Amino acid sequence: MTAAADAANEEQRTAGIAWAIAACLFWGGAFAAPLVLTGYSAVDISAGRFLGAGLFSLIVLAALRLKTGQNLPTLPVWWVAFYLSFLGGFVYFAAMTAGVQRANAAIVTLIIGLLPIGIPLVAQVRDGTFSWRQSGPPMSMMFAGLLLVHGGAHPGGLAGAMDGRYLSGIALAVVALLAWLIFALANTRELERLPTMSAVQWSCLQGVALLPMAALLIGVAAMTSNDAASVTAEAGKPSFLTFVVLSTGLGIATSWLAMWCWNRASQLLPPAMAGQLLVFETIFSLTYVYGWIGSWPPVSVVLGAALLIGGVVLGLRAINRKAAAIEQ
Repeated sequence: MTAAADAANEEQRTAGIAWAIAACLFWGGAFAAPLVLTGYSAVDISAGRFLGAGLFSLIVLAALRLKTGQNLPTLPVWWVAFYLSFLGGFVYFAAMTAGVQRANAAIVTLIIGLLPIGIPLVAQVRDGTFSWRQSGPPMSMMFAGLLLVHGGAHPGGLAGAMDGRYLSGIALAVVALLAWLIFALANTRELERLPTMSAVQWSCLQGVALLPMAALLIGVAAMTSNDAASVTAEAGKPSFLTFVVLSTGLGIATSWLAMWCWNRASQLLPPAMAGQLLVFETIFSLTYVYGWIGSWPPVSVVLGAALLIGGVVLGLRAINRKAAAIEQ
């Protein structure tokens, strides 16, 4: 390989890393949304986010068509966009938001923080190269970190955390983890199948696909809403106008902008490398959550987070060593 080709590849990797970190910067805000919009249900927040992202995507898609004159994608492409939005948008965000409200933002953040090692591990299993000897130590370290966070983030410790509501929140976090794991791998595969599709256009298709889900959630929210007067009187609950502004901004930032950045990163980086960089979502999420609370996290949460990130780093180093050995 020539020096020019090496330089081009390095420039592509650097750009891809920057796009992936930018996506994590936006995604991290989704974990703080239930805390900022206190008093609103997971259905309310999800509906507002999807509606904001969908309408913004529709506007951008229309502007792109006027500018380029390109025809709209075929129906099969729309179905794929809908399927991916359902997994990576609807299932992931609804489960994550409900998990934060039922359990704890820190534990949900760190469970979903398993994605940086989960994506490469699934790729190994798919390729038949998975090894417990190499993957066992980092997975054990991450499990220990989750136990520390599980006890430290809950006022009653590990024993006090064992109530139905808290455990259901953890289960929802696992659902969110699995949904995004499947989404990330499938999304990269579809981008490879559609080489002429730009990251912006693909993000718009996925955003527009969120509109039917937003309509469904708005209907659910309307049927399950309480008396308007009593709801408005809830202490500390933002006004409806504040909710509309924040949820719309949340949809544009954590859905459209984040997905645009991630799609661009997926076009520039292999799945294993892009998956590794999702560790920054955990870092940004914890920063936003405890920044909003206005306090330092408990020592056990800090130690648990360090173990989790350390486990991710250890696992990724093993994956990188294996990849280097294969190339040689």
